[in-house]
Amino acid sequence: MLFRSIGNEQITAGMIVIENGKFKKSDYRLFKIKEQSGADDYSAMSEAIRRRFSHLSDNTGSYSEMPDLILLDGGMTHVGTIKKVLDEMNVKVPVFGMVKDEHHKTRTIVTENEEISIAKEQSVFVFVYKIQEEVHRFTISAMDKSKRKTLKTSSLEKIDGIGEAKAKKLLAHFKTLSSLKNANIEEIAAVKGISASDAGKVFEYFREKQE
Repeated sequence: MLFRSIGNEQITAGMIVIENGKFKKSDYRLFKIKEQSGADDYSAMSEAIRRRFSHLSDNTGSYSEMPDLILLDGGMTHVGTIKKVLDEMNVKVPVFGMVKDEHHKTRTIVTENEEISIAKEQSVFVFVYKIQEEVHRFTISAMDKSKRKTLKTSSLEKIDGIGEAKAKKLLAHFKTLSSLKNANIEEIAAVKGISASDAGKVFEYFREKQE
């Protein structure tokens, strides 16, 4: 799992899944950390793990499946932290951390008190490196998408009478700001939950932007 922040306010955890040696993208998940007060890598990771394993008893979907192994993008302290969380939840899954060197290459695999060098195991080294690159790619790209969506919604909320709920409805209907900008009043008013008055204000807002 890999963690990055959006600005200084939002921490996000990315989870990727590997099945039979292949990346199973349908099971990838992004966790927006809710417990923001004083959040850090360890508390964010703990929250994500709790949310992931709280669905084991659902018996539906990938969350109900028990993984064979958990790899964390972190060191011994990360492993120890997550093992305590899993023990509290009575979840028995091996946990290892992936530690990078000063060149951002995977240096070693760790337990909470032991290092396991993989430098001379080329196939393992390459596979672990691909895992770290994939979780980085997924988390960063998903976060960027989330941030872009938030910025678009926020820009619409500048329009009088358009709050977050209506902004989301407009974006969900038109898909892009460009499509919304090119829509006429009747097309905007056709969106469920958007009144004729709202449509007029949205239409005028974009006309003023073009002038």
